Amino acid sequence: MRLSFFLFFFAITHIAIAQKYSFSKIEPSFLKNSDAVVRLDESTVLVKSSDFMEVTSKRVVTVLNESGSKHVNAKVFYDNETSIKDLEAIILDANGKEIEKFKEKDFIDQTATGEGTLYSDSRVKYLRYTPTKYPYTVVLTEKHTTSDTAFMPRWFFMDGYRLSVEKSEFNLNLPSTIKYRYKENNLADYNVIRSEIESGVNYTAVNLKALESEDFDPEFIEFAPNVQFALEDFHLKGVEGHATSWKEFGGWIYNSLLKGRGELNASTIQKVQTLVRGIEDPKEKIKIVYQFVQDNTRYISVQMGIGGWEPISAIEVDRVKYGDCKGLTNYTMALLKAVGIESYYTIVSAGPNMRSLDYDFPSLQGNHAFLNVPLVDEEIWLECTSQVVPANFSGTFTDNRYVLKVGPDGGEMVKSRQYTSEQSKQMTTANIIIGESEINAQLKIKSTGIQYNQKYGLSNDSKEDVEKYYKRHWDYINDVHILNHDIVNDKDNIETIENIDIKTSGYLSKAGDRLLFAPNMLNRNEYVPKRDKERNRDIVINRGYLDEDEFIIEIPNGYEIESSLKPVKLKNDFGEFEVNVEQLSESTLHFKRRLLMKPGKFSKTSYNDYRDFRKTISRVDASKIVLIKI
Repeated sequence: MRLSFFLFFFAITHIAIAQKYSFSKIEPSFLKNSDAVVRLDESTVLVKSSDFMEVTSKRVVTVLNESGSKHVNAKVFYDNETSIKDLEAIILDANGKEIEKFKEKDFIDQTATGEGTLYSDSRVKYLRYTPTKYPYTVVLTEKHTTSDTAFMPRWFFMDGYRLSVEKSEFNLNLPSTIKYRYKENNLADYNVIRSEIESGVNYTAVNLKALESEDFDPEFIEFAPNVQFALEDFHLKGVEGHATSWKEFGGWIYNSLLKGRGELNASTIQKVQTLVRGIEDPKEKIKIVYQFVQDNTRYISVQMGIGGWEPISAIEVDRVKYGDCKGLTNYTMALLKAVGIESYYTIVSAGPNMRSLDYDFPSLQGNHAFLNVPLVDEEIWLECTSQVVPANFSGTFTDNRYVLKVGPDGGEMVKSRQYTSEQSKQMTTANIIIGESEINAQLKIKSTGIQYNQKYGLSNDSKEDVEKYYKRHWDYINDVHILNHDIVNDKDNIETIENIDIKTSGYLSKAGDRLLFAPNMLNRNEYVPKRDKERNRDIVINRGYLDEDEFIIEIPNGYEIESSLKPVKLKNDFGEFEVNVEQLSESTLHFKRRLLMKPGKFSKTSYNDYRDFRKTISRVDASKIVLIKI
């Protein structure tokens, strides 16, 4: 009788699940612009003390096509402080019928770090499933415990584009004696409901329609609904902490993770002091010490326990000649101190997206460390993990964002270096000789600022790789041949200088007695943003730049100009664009072009104006001069 009842209950339960998560139950409006639909995403975080947290989660995702598989998120990270207690995935077909089940032992288990990591205890278990048919549904349940309460979950009610959400729910349960802070972001726009419960707080959102990405979007995190949490008293890899402000947080990092780790042996101190002897200019001292670090160390990641956050001691880096960003930054800081220059360990959210640490919400953030050296007239920034980046150059990895400067007096939020459009300059000069069937050109390109960031690596690339780069760069020139190239990385002036000789027989167009060619042969800007019928979000252009081009163009004997380019001069909120062609003699033209693009945040209502500006640039850059045979 008991067995019959169990079988009956089991059958009824599976029928209910099948009915609940069948594809037919999804409202048609949730399928529009969607690659996947989250049927349920719920998580309960139970904090019992400053060093114990339990997270229980269930995520049900119906995948509509191949692109939607990335939204399943069937993976769990763990390490020595985090234990997986339960992990299971059930695969359902379009009717909600179970077709496969994966227990924890069936998940792939591998290191969570990539190449270049010497040792790490961070691992990940993830589901590898290859569907035979779409749609399909994944029901993922997971529970883990951890002592690392410094990592309170940040809950996203939507976690990507082209993803609809039927229901997303987050619960935080904790004793009233445990103090926590929270920050709600963009909840009102998505009707997220907050409810106080006896032991904490609940957030629920339903019926969230998929969002489409747009050209020059703000970063998704800036407009998607999410909630951040942080405990006032927390635990990280066996180290206790307390912070309610960035000043306190920086003080905890300094006193708990940095203090006492900057000692050097006497012989190393004497060595660097000898290198700077007789030099008064602090900038020159910094360059010499930085070059010493580059010449004598290499980057290797260390992610074991507190070592994922605490730097290797300076004396150990000096001994083994390697370190991660934390260790090398701390080592450089110790060397500078040995020659009388104070500097500051600085935490940053590194990456090209220019993401700041959250100025209004102190918590364990960031993924990288670099060094700030304040001088009387400027602030110097040092990327201590690179053996090729010049001293005082911040590329797209760390530029123009809020970072946390750490010192004995605590933490201070400051902005890293921003390069203006004029500082990110590329100047191209060229002599172009046009024959009846072939063009030869000699050109020189100087690049600074963010444009330098895109070029300095070329000086270390092979001849074949450099030629491939130029052919991609000039992909609008048919049959281009790179005859010679010389690339200089001037680290003192922080600029690259490229000298290149090219020829092509595929650029000219012939029409009877006429030759046609676009005078902007060497720096054409063809990009036009896609058409947007209804722009939903503001335009964000993170970085500006300046291109200036001057070409002397020799036309072939026996030809004269039948039609040339009319002068163009545009100026608006987005930038400036100017083109002019001057005839110096019967056979010589002088082509001048200036394009200034401005960074900034612009109203969504101006998107068509921006697109028209880019269309004009593209059209003028492709415009042709017509020569006729005399």
